[in-house]
Amino acid sequence: MTLTLELSELRNTNEKALFELGNATQERFDRDLAEIESFLLTLYRFAVFAVRGEKEIERAAEIWREILDVIDRAARQVQALGSKYPGVHPSLDPILEVRHAASEMLALYE
Repeated sequence: MTLTLELSELRNTNEKALFELGNATQERFDRDLAEIESFLLTLYRFAVFAVRGEKEIERAAEIWREILDVIDRAARQVQALGSKYPGVHPSLDPILEVRHAASEMLALYE
C-alpha cells in the first residue's frame, strides 16, 4: 500500500486549525493548541520518513524546506495568538522545539 499526501492538503489542514485557534475561547485555546502541536509533530515525522529513502540530497532538502515553511508559519501565528490569551500554554515550547528540529534537519541537507 502506498500513501500519498499532498503538501497543499497539509497546508490547508494547518491553516484551518490556526484559523480555528484564533477564534477559540479561553477554555478551548490550550486544547486546540495541543492539537496543532500534535499535527506539527506528525508532519515532522512524515518528513523524516519521506527523506529516509530519498536518493537525491536536493530533493530531501526541498522536502525539509517545505515542511519547515509550514511549521515556521504555524509557530509564528501560534506565538502571536499565545499573547492574546493570558496564562502559560504548555504546547508553545514544544511547537518551537519542532520548528528548531526541522530547521536542523534542513541544515543537514543543504
